[in-house]
Amino acid sequence: MNQHYGTTGIKHGLAVLLIMALEDAQHQRPNLHYISSQATPPNISALTDAKWLRDLLPVVDSKVYEQVRALLNGSIAVPGGLVDGQLFDDTAKNLSLILRGLSESYHARYASTADDGLTLWDPSCFPHPSTWRMREAIGALLA
Repeated sequence: MNQHYGTTGIKHGLAVLLIMALEDAQHQRPNLHYISSQATPPNISALTDAKWLRDLLPVVDSKVYEQVRALLNGSIAVPGGLVDGQLFDDTAKNLSLILRGLSESYHARYASTADDGLTLWDPSCFPHPSTWRMREAIGALLA
C-alpha cells in the first residue's frame, strides 16, 4: 500500500464513521443498516437521502466502502479485539455522544446568544440540524 492510498483510506474511513454517527429521533443510527445493505453506494439525489448525507457515499473510495461493508456484515480479529458490526454501532454511538458533548459544553461555556457556539446536535431536532456542518467536515475528509 502506498502512502497516498493509506492516507485516503484513513480519511475516507473516518468520513464513513461520521456518516454512521447521524441519529434519528429514537437515537438509532439508520446509516449503519443502510450501508450494510448496499453492495455499492448508489447514486442519490433525493432530499430525504441527502439529509442523512448518503449522497456523499459515492465519493467514498470504493475499496474503503467495500471494506466497511464487509466488516459491518462480518468480522475480523485484530490485536486487541474483534472488528464487527457491533463495534461499528458502538463507535458510531460514541462519536455521536462525544460530538454532542463537545457541542453542548462549548455552547454552555462560550455562547452569548442562541445561535452562538459549536452547536452540532439539537436534542429536539432529528436528524441533526447540523447536517451542513457535518457535510462540510465530511467533505473535507473526502477531498
